[in-house]
Amino acid sequence: MVTKAIAGSARAAIAFIVATLIVYAAIVGTVIYQGIDDQHDRAEGTATAAAKAVTINTGWIVEVATQALRRMDSALGVEVRPNLTSTLSGVREALEGLPASAKAYIVAADGRTLYTTDPDFVDIDIRDREYFSEPAAGKHFFTSSLLISRIDGSEIFAFSRRLERGGVFIGVAVISFDADLLGELLESLDLGTGSTISILRSDGMLVARYPPADGPLDLAGHKLFTDLLPASGFGSYTARSPVDGVKRVVSYQTVPGTEMIALASVSTAETMWRFWRRVWIFLLIVIPTTFALALCAIWIIRLLQKDGRRKQELETALATNTMLFREIHHRVKNNMQSMQSLVRMQNLPQAIKNDIQSRFAAMSAVHEHMYNRDAYADLDAPAFIASITEKLVQAYGSKARIALDIDPLLIHHERATPLALLINEVVTNAFKYAERDRSDATISISLKGLSEGVARLVIADDGPGFDPDTVTKGMGTKIIRGMVMQLGGTQDYTFENGTMFSAEIQTGYPSVA
Repeated sequence: MVTKAIAGSARAAIAFIVATLIVYAAIVGTVIYQGIDDQHDRAEGTATAAAKAVTINTGWIVEVATQALRRMDSALGVEVRPNLTSTLSGVREALEGLPASAKAYIVAADGRTLYTTDPDFVDIDIRDREYFSEPAAGKHFFTSSLLISRIDGSEIFAFSRRLERGGVFIGVAVISFDADLLGELLESLDLGTGSTISILRSDGMLVARYPPADGPLDLAGHKLFTDLLPASGFGSYTARSPVDGVKRVVSYQTVPGTEMIALASVSTAETMWRFWRRVWIFLLIVIPTTFALALCAIWIIRLLQKDGRRKQELETALATNTMLFREIHHRVKNNMQSMQSLVRMQNLPQAIKNDIQSRFAAMSAVHEHMYNRDAYADLDAPAFIASITEKLVQAYGSKARIALDIDPLLIHHERATPLALLINEVVTNAFKYAERDRSDATISISLKGLSEGVARLVIADDGPGFDPDTVTKGMGTKIIRGMVMQLGGTQDYTFENGTMFSAEIQTGYPSVA
């Protein structure tokens, strides 16, 4: 028998090892599978938030550029003349508040540059540039695509405004920005290695990108413009970048009031690297734990083989201890029943028995209510108070009618016992002093919520009333006062067509003094 027990235990230990490995493998597989989806969702959320930031910054750039161009037009005056100090000063003032890389130019219709804030300016003909030709053709405001500066070879983009006097085209006002302007924004977004932010024009032309692209880029044939933007002005997708071939999660959003689209992308390789790093950390914990469990199981098998003879003794001792444990529980239960019987057999006046019975009933109603409803935190006020008053009517055999008007409040379990005792004592007083044997006697109980965790309790009867100053202040009065204090409230008696007890009490979680 012992040999069979040992063999059975060994098989159980081996089965435990195998089951543990299967469970761990299932956990790891589930974590990885779910983690990949979660990581993609997280990357998409990050890209979406970043795209919103790019949208806000792009809208700001467009707005300040528009205002600056308007101020430059105004500074030029009615009669356009070159080399006026006041005009140059006005152009410089127009750039206040713009990034330091912003440069302003006023170019005449014949291609001559009349004014500029560029310290490295070289007088070149820009009439072939879109930001000149489009306003010259009649467009009031124009945003260029990504350009290569003919002065220093850097990547720039520009905003231009058509200048007219008397309805005649006289030139353009231009503000250019370095495309590297997006670098500080990308750094502040902390999207991780391999991430990018971009600004596109609605016709698919790249306006700016960071890290920089190799040069101007037309994305009109990309699915962003052929499929996604026609369907929605914002969204996300996963694709390989046409600039560098890196796979990224891309979020896009149309910049309101402009012809611009803001993009932010998060590298999937960077995202998954972070995920796999967490997976490996997880595995570094799980794998040693698995081996430790396996070693423990092997050690248990050897221990069972070594101590097989004692197994039967342990089983016998366990059976004996189980029997003794049950016997102890049985005796405790019988002793408690005996104590309850002794209490009932005491020779006490019926009035005292009724008082003791009602108070025990009020306290037991709290626990009965919680056990019956599996509610250990909050108690339902209407049912709770109804159970208290029902037991009181039964205890006193009163003919009085109990009228309840209870809001659907929740009573915290630490407030339940003092509230039950308070209601018990006040209603008991009503039975004593309100001619409870009258068939038309009515005791009304109201509990109305005042604010969160605060309620007003009103208990009124239509009896002759009593003078609390002349009534002997016994245990009931002390209990009422003590329970109101425990409930963090105040009490008041009024006597008009009966007796009315009113108290503003706390029903929510008890505060810590």
